[in-house]
Amino acid sequence: METQKILKSKETVVVCDYRECEVIEQLKRIGAKVNEQALTVGDFVVSDRVSIERKTHSDFVGSVINGRVFEQAKNLKENFAKPIIVIEGSSNRQINENALKAAIASLLIDFGVSMLATKNPQDTARAIYWIAKKEQGDGGREIVIKVGKKPKEVKRLQEFIVCGIPGVSTITARKLLNHFGTVENLFVASEEELKKVKGIGKKLAEKIRKVLTAKY
Repeated sequence: METQKILKSKETVVVCDYRECEVIEQLKRIGAKVNEQALTVGDFVVSDRVSIERKTHSDFVGSVINGRVFEQAKNLKENFAKPIIVIEGSSNRQINENALKAAIASLLIDFGVSMLATKNPQDTARAIYWIAKKEQGDGGREIVIKVGKKPKEVKRLQEFIVCGIPGVSTITARKLLNHFGTVENLFVASEEELKKVKGIGKKLAEKIRKVLTAKY
């Protein structure tokens, strides 16, 4: 696995996945130096050991239900010593309380992921900024992003296209593309064919088909 170092700066630096627009805007407002990239693990990187995955409350519940959060936690832990999942805001999305508590316990104990609740994108940005400041200032740590071989531009574009579908993360996009081979095959796949892909449940399959077939 190759690594990419972000040179030290007198400013507090946060490497952000370019899709996190709301938080990126807030980070810039409070004085962070933002480095936007297409991240494959986590949404924000603030040091060689800390990566942060941001989820709205609704998305977190959904990722517990379909199991996606555990795969993301595994990837975070494999690449960073101190991974963090931020759960932002609140929602009315329903889940059995025992199931939710069990999932959180597993993330904390089995995966070693820290959990942090925030109110909104502004609150999330403030939390990320101070974690970055602690790591880079007091800790004197560098930002190191673990990356594999540079993906071909076409593959990156394919992932970006599929990630544009609501509810589809980079990891899910790759699963879909690996299964169907091309974006074209994915876009013409039926709901039943979509559900054959690990991690794609009935609701997400329905959402994908709705987005692909709805009139503009």
